Amino acid sequence: MKKNYKKIYLFKFTSILSILAVLFASLPHFAMAASVTSFSVLLSREKASTLTNMTITFTLPAGIDADETIILTFDNSTSIPVALDYTDIDLKDDAAELTLAAAPSGSTWGVVRTSSTVITFTNGDTPIGNTSVVEIQIGTHATAGVTGDQQITNGSAGTTTLALSGTMGNPDITGTAAMSIIADDQVVITATVAPTITFTIGDTTTEFGTLSSSAATWADNAGGSATDTSAFNLTVATNATGGYVVSYNGATLTSGSDTINVASLSANADGNPGTEEFGQSISTNGDATIVDGYRHADPDWTWVASTTTTIISETGPTATETFSMYYLANITGATEAGAYSTTVTYIATATF
Repeated sequence: MKKNYKKIYLFKFTSILSILAVLFASLPHFAMAASVTSFSVLLSREKASTLTNMTITFTLPAGIDADETIILTFDNSTSIPVALDYTDIDLKDDAAELTLAAAPSGSTWGVVRTSSTVITFTNGDTPIGNTSVVEIQIGTHATAGVTGDQQITNGSAGTTTLALSGTMGNPDITGTAAMSIIADDQVVITATVAPTITFTIGDTTTEFGTLSSSAATWADNAGGSATDTSAFNLTVATNATGGYVVSYNGATLTSGSDTINVASLSANADGNPGTEEFGQSISTNGDATIVDGYRHADPDWTWVASTTTTIISETGPTATETFSMYYLANITGATEAGAYSTTVTYIATATF
């Protein structure tokens, strides 16, 4: 008898297909997750076990709908403080600030620290669109409303990852970024600036010439002047933090045992002709302080004999400043005749 092999083969093939279909139907089904792009994490510090601020940025391949979540999960012993809350975090959608609170409601996103390594964002009813750039700022990087005062602590040295997960997007969107945590992220750079001070006296001699009991005389380098004129300049410059002072020490005009009285004049241009007076006055092209009694702008005239006395002060570093020095003398008709002189020492002292 002739057998029908075609029917036998067809039955076997159909049976195999049925068995495979049943097996396939019983297997779990896996949906492929979409991945964010341009995922970066900027840290303010990358030193191990150190507080850091963060700016997390990524681009969505699909939108985030109402009630969906964004979950940030850190590894490598990264520690999120218990006190961190929504006031320490900013969330932006294409640079637009989103409203945050402890729980989601309407257009407000809820933000909670889920554990020492996890922060969870829950959408209220404000969708984030497809291809949106999402930015999350943590710590003092978060400045919307108030500046955040809680920071995340880096883990130990090595590679730290931040994983994105949650229910955002369809299919769910994920992503992972890596950060390098190192033993020390700072370089100490040193330099030295040498302390400097320069002090010059424009001339070491000046003269009144012959004094008169009927009119004031000013010292210069041409035998004295009948009009107010400066004798020479001082200049001072320093990089001292505390600035500098200029002082002087010298006797009054003296001839043997005879002297001319010192001046103490305020707002008096030429003193008192016919009275013994010897004094100095100072003007400046800068902002140093000229001590009371010596300001030529007033004009004042003073001399303190044989005592180290401060006449100029500056409180900080300064470029070269120029001081014009004026000297005034008056005598009486009875002032003793003689060749009068004095030697004055000027000293500039910086405070570094």
